[in-house]
Order: sequence, then C-alpha cells, then structure tokens
Amino acid sequence: MDRISSQSSSFSNWMTGLFKTVEKAIDGIDTSLMGLSELKNTEDEIVQAKVQLADAKKKLANLDNGSFGAKIAGKTAKWVTKLLEKEMQQSQPELEEIGADFDLDLDFITGKRRTLSSALLDVSKERGIDNEGLLYLIKSLPDLEAFLYSTSVQKYYRDHTEHTLRVSVLGDFLLEQDIGQGKMSGIISELLEVDEKQLKEKIWWITSLLHDIGYPLGKMSTAVNFSLLNQLLKCYPSLDLDFIPFEINLSWKSNQVEYLKIIEEGLSMEAKTLIRKGSGILNPVLKSQLPNTYLQQSSGHPEYKYTPTFNLDHGVLSALSLLKGLGTPEEIRSNDEYQGYIFAAKSIALHNFKDKLPDHNFDTQPLTFFLMLIDELQEWGRPIPVQVRDTYFTMELKKISLLDEISLHLDEFSWLMQFKNEQAKNLMNFDFQLFSKEKQNSFGRLDRGSKFSKTLIDLQNILPSKKKKVSGQILGEVKIEI
Repeated sequence: MDRISSQSSSFSNWMTGLFKTVEKAIDGIDTSLMGLSELKNTEDEIVQAKVQLADAKKKLANLDNGSFGAKIAGKTAKWVTKLLEKEMQQSQPELEEIGADFDLDLDFITGKRRTLSSALLDVSKERGIDNEGLLYLIKSLPDLEAFLYSTSVQKYYRDHTEHTLRVSVLGDFLLEQDIGQGKMSGIISELLEVDEKQLKEKIWWITSLLHDIGYPLGKMSTAVNFSLLNQLLKCYPSLDLDFIPFEINLSWKSNQVEYLKIIEEGLSMEAKTLIRKGSGILNPVLKSQLPNTYLQQSSGHPEYKYTPTFNLDHGVLSALSLLKGLGTPEEIRSNDEYQGYIFAAKSIALHNFKDKLPDHNFDTQPLTFFLMLIDELQEWGRPIPVQVRDTYFTMELKKISLLDEISLHLDEFSWLMQFKNEQAKNLMNFDFQLFSKEKQNSFGRLDRGSKFSKTLIDLQNILPSKKKKVSGQILGEVKIEI
C-alpha cells in the first residue's frame, strides 16, 4: 500500500490541483470594499496563509512513502481544509474541472479517514477497479470482519480483512518476479489469454480481496449454534431452556443458479460436485427441526453438540458474491471485459476445497494455483484473539500473532516460516506438528505442472535464545516441496 500511494500519479496531480485552488482563493480575495481595520486583518491573514501554504508544500515534498495522512493532519491541514471547503462552495465549477479525473476526498488528505475500509477502497480505485457492485463488496469487508469477531466466542478466530490485503500485496509483488520461465504475470496472462496489465491491476486484486468475503455466511450456522448458544447455556445453568437450531441457506427461487453455471463452466466433474455441495443447492429447502430442551442441572448445562445439516463453502459464496456484484448472468456473458472476473470467480470458488482436484494445476488453472499458494503462505501478522483471565472476575481479550514474518529466497524460490513467539504459542497451545501436518495437506493439493518453478516451504519451531545475536534452537522442522 505504501508503494502504491507513493507511485500514484493521480494523487500527485490531485495535490497539484489542491494547491492551485488554495493559491487562487488567496489571490482572489476582494479587498476593495473593506474598512481599514478589516483590510488590515485580511492582509495579515493572507500573509499568514501564504506562509502556511509554502510550509505545507515543503512538508509534502519531505514526506515518507504512505505517511501523508499522519503528517499533514496538523494545524496547516486544518487551515487548508477550512479554506478549501469555503472555496469549494464559491467555486464549485472550477473545482469540478480540476477534479474531473479523480476524487476530491478531503478526509483522506487531512488524515481524518484512516479506516481499513477506506484504505481498501482507495487501493481498489487506484488499481482501476470502478464497478460499483465490486466496490460495494470491498467497502463492506471490515463490516464482515466485525461480524466474525463478535460471533467467534469460543474458538479463536484469525483476521481475514488484513489477511486479504496482505495476500493482494504479496501476489502483486510475485507477479513482477521472474520464476525461471519468465515473469509470473506474463505466464499467467498467456495461459488465461487475458491482458497482462489487466491481470495485475484488476483481476488479481479482485481475486485476492474478495476470496474470503463469503466466510461470515459460511460460518453463520456454526457460530450461532455452537459458540453463542453454548455461552448462553453456561450463563444460565439454573433455567430450563428450549431452542431451535438456527440455520441459513442460499435461496434458489430466482436466477442464482445461472451464476453457479458460469462458475462451473470448464471445470472438472469433481470440482462441479463440490461447488454444488458448497453452494447448498443440494439442500434447497431448510428442514424444520424439533426444539432442543435443557433442564436445570446442579452442575450446569452440558455442551450443545451442533451438527449442521449442510455446509456452505465460503469460497463458493465469495465467487457468487463477486459475479452477482458485476451484473446479470446475461451481462456477464456478453461483456468481454468480464472474462477476467469469471476467471477470478472460478479461482475463488476452488481455493477452499480440501480435495486434490485436477483444477488445482498451474498449467490449467494458473490463477487458482496462484491464489491457493499465496493464501497458504500468508501466515504472518494475523492477530488471533485469545481470552485470558486478567482478574478473578473478568476476561481480557488479547490479540496475539504466531508468526511475525516470512522470508523469501527468490534465487531458490524457497520460503521460511520461523515460529519464535513463545508467549503466543503458550497462550493458544500451539501444536507445531499438527500445524505442519495441516500445511502439508494444504500445499499438497497443488500441482505446479510444467510452468511453475519448484517451490520449497520450510517450517521451523524455534526456541529463542536469551542472548542477543545468538540464533535460537530449532525444536522442530518440516520441509514441504511443491
């Protein structure tokens, strides 16, 4: 994100227009009808304004990449904002002419707008993504994140919004790299027969940003029926309770099945079967269930063992959300520019299946392979909320991260994950062997084919040394080759 904002030509042009507008406002002040005292005050304000404007330009020239919002949000920014807003009201036509090719967003400039939602939206627009339906989905990502945090009461939950942004940035970087047979973006675009620039700036960013957007809906039934209901059972052991399990499914009463057909076109029969199952279309009608009864018990209510009647796959839900955000099935099929987004939807739909499918091959489905690889590699910096008792009466929710960084050796195309954070490992009872086995299964789904270089992922469980400049002890190590 820092690199993108620092290289934004539209941002630079916008700032040039911003300063020109302020300078014009200063020079255009009419003093001919002012009284002596009012004239003196105005002249003083104009001198002060020019000094502050020059200072603002100087600060802008010395800014580090990506830090504009934080550094410009001082007194100068407040003054510039106030003056600009006043001028906007008086000179709206001129401002519209200046801002014809980009958004005049004062909150972003002055550092007021620093939410993750805004950052995701800014980056998406910077890449040229302008479809209103897709931008709406991207803007809603943090709202989905909040839902997941609030419903993951018992089992820990790792973030997904920051994760998708990191996946996007890592993929953006790797698309520029030569993997021995040419630049990654060139290979993938050639295999998919799409424009290389469109792949890098639009198709990849939509694929990565939206690949987990279906996660809240996919976890809805489990979150409510397991986590929340069991919390209530723990809170009220003396009450007799009745409840009917809550479940939610997609509705197939409209044309939603047509979007499913677009995703399935050209995929293997195994993939089509999993997509149908993951969409819930095989269970189109929700079944009525009898109430569960929990009567008072001296030792408290037993745990509610929820078993879902069907499982929605968040990858399939995400793919459907993407396509429905584009338009009708007819509009999608008839618009050649949407072909890249169809590839994105297919990749998103396939990325979460645990089976090893023919479609997980780089030669036949390069974008699917690429997304799955990076999705599994992005383990660093993912905060996990863990409940820790801080006093006798209260629980503190601590956010911890198991992995601080991941190292890439481009010459050998090898990745190194070192788990060193002992506090994080202890808090969540980290099992390195279990984690390694899960990663082996996840990476084992991938077939690099003939176009992708051999890739090595090295997992290490490290006991840090108390001495500086002394490497820690390797307690366990697993190497995975793709």
